[in-house]
Amino acid sequence: MALEKIKSVCEEVLSRVIPEHEETEKALMIFKEVSSYLEPILNELKYPYKITLEGSVSRDTHLRNDTDLDIFILIRYEGMTREWLEDLINKISVVLDRFKPKKLYASHPYLRFKVEGIEVDVVPAFMALNVSEVRTAVDRTVFHTNFVKSRLSKDQVNDVRLLKRFFKGVEVYGAEIRTEGFSGYLTELLVIYYGDFINTIKGLATWTPPQVIDFLKLYKDLKEYVRLYGRKPLIFPDPVDSRRNVAAALSMKSFSTAVLAARMFLENPSLKFFYPQVNVSELYWDNITGYISKRKTAIVGYLIHYLEGTSPDIIWGELKRCLRRGINVLRSYGFEVLDANAWCDEVNTAVILYEISQEELTPFVLHNGPKVFRDVDVCKFLGKYLRSSDVVGPWINDYGELVILKPRKYRTPSEVLLNESKTVLHAKHIVDHRVVKLEDLTNMYLGNDEFKVWLYKFIRKKPLWL
Repeated sequence: MALEKIKSVCEEVLSRVIPEHEETEKALMIFKEVSSYLEPILNELKYPYKITLEGSVSRDTHLRNDTDLDIFILIRYEGMTREWLEDLINKISVVLDRFKPKKLYASHPYLRFKVEGIEVDVVPAFMALNVSEVRTAVDRTVFHTNFVKSRLSKDQVNDVRLLKRFFKGVEVYGAEIRTEGFSGYLTELLVIYYGDFINTIKGLATWTPPQVIDFLKLYKDLKEYVRLYGRKPLIFPDPVDSRRNVAAALSMKSFSTAVLAARMFLENPSLKFFYPQVNVSELYWDNITGYISKRKTAIVGYLIHYLEGTSPDIIWGELKRCLRRGINVLRSYGFEVLDANAWCDEVNTAVILYEISQEELTPFVLHNGPKVFRDVDVCKFLGKYLRSSDVVGPWINDYGELVILKPRKYRTPSEVLLNESKTVLHAKHIVDHRVVKLEDLTNMYLGNDEFKVWLYKFIRKKPLWL
């Protein structure tokens, strides 16, 4: 019965995710159009080159209304440097000026723009004749495309679409720093390995870290994989380049989310795993404040403005480091951090929020000193605190230690974030910030639908698919 329900759900999802023929044709026409603008300037280089289509469209694993193009310029030039590529990208940007391209950076610069609603990346890369010549991650992409095309059957492309939509639904799709989840290539490899969507979900449901999946069967001992790739939640040696773990970007949170979601889906198949729905009636601001009022916790954080034009991966990397530093600083001053997360519009505005167990701490904190038998340490301790009018004590506790009550430096989390902001927000691309509480975010919540859904999910806690 469960299998019949799973198949029924899958059929419904497929009816929504298989792209219309016209959508794919439009994407391919855009590829040809962009290529035609690139050809003249590339001919001037006098190096062997090839313009290729990579990514999901080239593998026929793209989703309906979610099509983007990865156009690669492969150049056989041994003297290729970052500076040389920078110069090339600047020249290409001029010939593609009609599309208003934006220059971004990964392992090296590339261009991004939209044509008729389809996002296009133009990526220069070294034309490696075999994997041993690969210099950067983008150079390897061509080999990934060839491998997937040679191993993925026509039936399996729809299984990939199902798995992509499942990962998107439970919010673990994408290897970028924002998500730290499953890349498109990893998703395709999982279907190739397990055979189809249902078997992949069954496999996922049994995973425990460090989970090893290896086409190549390099080693028999788990320790060898951990020694080579590190103790990652998922170790999946790249079948085209065994030096690399395809799942290196996958975080423990995304790994664990995928495992639990797979188990829950097998128990109770539902469209909510693919298309989780927010109940609009729950999005009223009063409901948000009501959750926090009922829990009697505090929401504090930063409203941040960062340098416009910053690459999403760069700003997300900075935000996540700031987020972790904030947790550590708050805890160091005695605050219990229940949860923390960051939101970013990938333009110039971001929010870092912490949920704290209480709004205000007591005026004094217990401070343990040395045991009374340690003469030198006792002298130092008494010399510092015995005649201090700010402290209570010292006295001796049941363990033979000298203890005092000393005034806290900060009593509220807002004070911590305000006064320790230089430590927490030490990041190159943040230009200004202010400390905010939940009530300070009212206008932003009411005026930005993406932020509204994010804040609702942060406050609600329980995933929409659970």
